[in-house]
Amino acid sequence: MKRICFLIPDGVGIRNYLYSDILRDLKSEGFELSVWHGLDPKIIDQSQLRIGFRPESFPLATFKEDAVTQLFRESTCYARLLRGQEITSNPTILSNWHNGKFSFQKKMLIKLSEWLGRTFRKYENILQTEKLLVSRLRGSQAYKVYKKQLSEIKPDVLFCTHQRMPAATPAMLAASDLGIKTVTAIFSWDNLPKARLAIRPDYYLVWSEYMAKELQFFYPEIKEDQIRVTGTPQFDFYTKTDDIMSREEFAAEFGLDPEKKWVCFSGDDAKTSPHDSSYLRDVAEALADQQDIQLIFRQVPVETTARYSKVLEDFPKVVHINPFWEKGKYWQQFFPYPKDVSHLVNLAYHCATVINIGSTMALDFALFDHPGLFLKYDHEENQEWKTETVYRFQHFKSMDGLDAVGWINSKDEILTKVRLAIDHPDKVATDRQVWLKKITVDPRVQPASNRILQELKNLI
Repeated sequence: MKRICFLIPDGVGIRNYLYSDILRDLKSEGFELSVWHGLDPKIIDQSQLRIGFRPESFPLATFKEDAVTQLFRESTCYARLLRGQEITSNPTILSNWHNGKFSFQKKMLIKLSEWLGRTFRKYENILQTEKLLVSRLRGSQAYKVYKKQLSEIKPDVLFCTHQRMPAATPAMLAASDLGIKTVTAIFSWDNLPKARLAIRPDYYLVWSEYMAKELQFFYPEIKEDQIRVTGTPQFDFYTKTDDIMSREEFAAEFGLDPEKKWVCFSGDDAKTSPHDSSYLRDVAEALADQQDIQLIFRQVPVETTARYSKVLEDFPKVVHINPFWEKGKYWQQFFPYPKDVSHLVNLAYHCATVINIGSTMALDFALFDHPGLFLKYDHEENQEWKTETVYRFQHFKSMDGLDAVGWINSKDEILTKVRLAIDHPDKVATDRQVWLKKITVDPRVQPASNRILQELKNLI
């Protein structure tokens, strides 16, 4: 019997793998399954409730990288960002580099990484430096521990649930050196231009042909036969009618009026949208007199509502629905409950439209053929953060030539665009289905879990 081990280095892989059909489908095909993780054990309990069985679990020890290893990693990241900026002619690529408040030591590491990155920004030099990084990782304590543990787990395939976590690198490297086939999935539609492809497995699972080409564009050393187009499990949930509540049930649970049209304002994190509370206020003011519309607010799960509190106080008719997440002190302690999966499905199914700053939620809503609305105006003329910059990010190139979302270009347009999305959805984001199918394999045709299952079977 063949064994597949899912390496889940942090909370990113929980929803897509521990709550989806993938583990259940693999088990039904006769595979032995293991989960190798450093997560809160409560997450495995929640997975068992969702999928009906408890996979074998192994603890993943964590190790701190030494300064030289960090320097190799960060300098190659900066060099790849510089190269990415050049080959795309898109200066926003560099916005993915470090910014924020750091310790003195971290600031010095970043500055040194920038200097080194500039010196070997040529593609051939980047590859050589990454070889040095791999060589150094083979001498690390993490590599030795993971190699010993993998010898005990004995998987035929090690599947890392996302590609950007540095802590997974020595584990995947140890697996490759033991002759274990290695696989990773690109987690999000905006990840590849960010130069955070931390691991180098045998195979890469991507959302679409568009992403497959993007992967080879930024990483030409990856061969075409290493890439598999599967879609992403995060959209599979929208094909499950069992998760959909009746409008009356959903309204009763969250204090909504089932007779009104529901509009969802989906919050972003503070880095993506630092003026998000002002945008919520604008939308709440614009819709305040609309007797047939009810505004729902859902903040990004990893943040509180602190910066929105005054808006929610001033507009008590806005229905705030808190994400069903466990929040912790550290990132590994944040995780969604299965209820949050069905909650998102119901929001996308029952709401007429979603409003935000460039969120993936527009794709979620498109799965039920509901148009998304992106806010595209600034609050102050000379403010440092600008929506113009946001929508020049590389992943929005996927929209070129398409009427993918409705654009709200000023506060005065909010009511008009929302009414149009509600009353005439066929006239807003008319290419939303084309855009959706460009970004990902359509789960309504074949769920990603089925495609991933088949690819893993083929590998073994």
